[in-house]
Amino acid sequence: MLCLSQRLQVKFRAYFAIIILIAVQLVQPTMSCKNENCSQRLHRSLKLNKFTNKMTVKLLDTYKASQGDSTDLICEMQMDNVPVSTISGQTESERILSMYSHLKAFLPHLKTVMEQQRDLDPPTNPVTEGINSLITHVRHMAVRVNCLLQILQPNIPIPEPAERPTGIPPAQNIFQQKVYGCIVLTRLQQLLSQAVQEQKSLKGKTCRRTKKNYS
Repeated sequence: MLCLSQRLQVKFRAYFAIIILIAVQLVQPTMSCKNENCSQRLHRSLKLNKFTNKMTVKLLDTYKASQGDSTDLICEMQMDNVPVSTISGQTESERILSMYSHLKAFLPHLKTVMEQQRDLDPPTNPVTEGINSLITHVRHMAVRVNCLLQILQPNIPIPEPAERPTGIPPAQNIFQQKVYGCIVLTRLQQLLSQAVQEQKSLKGKTCRRTKKNYS
């Protein structure tokens, strides 16, 4: 009988193969949005957002199962140096910009978690493979959200957040790494879930308003 870690690897690798096939369809044409109309930008951004959210939920479950007992408790601990998951702002533009900034802010943290997982487990660790794929999807999501910002504020430069995470201690013990990884994935999933609702709220009104402005 396969042990738990082996079963997780087999199960997640099968899921990972499906992810690759679907991901190719989602991002294959081009990540440029110059030739897309408003409806196409919203549709593709929301579709990628939904998929990335489901992927993160699955990866979080795999992460928890691979970390041993009491994982739910460590995932609920507080850590100030991880980006928050709350989208803020009064206007649509401000909230989509907040979404974009948060996505970009999570990228270096995901890279750090992936590096830590590589140190803890063999290269075939399904969590490492999953985070590597998740980084690609979050990066593509940021590009798609940038496309939405070009609709909402076409003449305003989009500020770019810092590429490096701040506040992470130079060295963390294994327990701290477990806590850090779980909180990063948990907050990212919360952000993606909010992002889905934000983009759904844009459907049916943003493109109509944009069309009016240009008519």
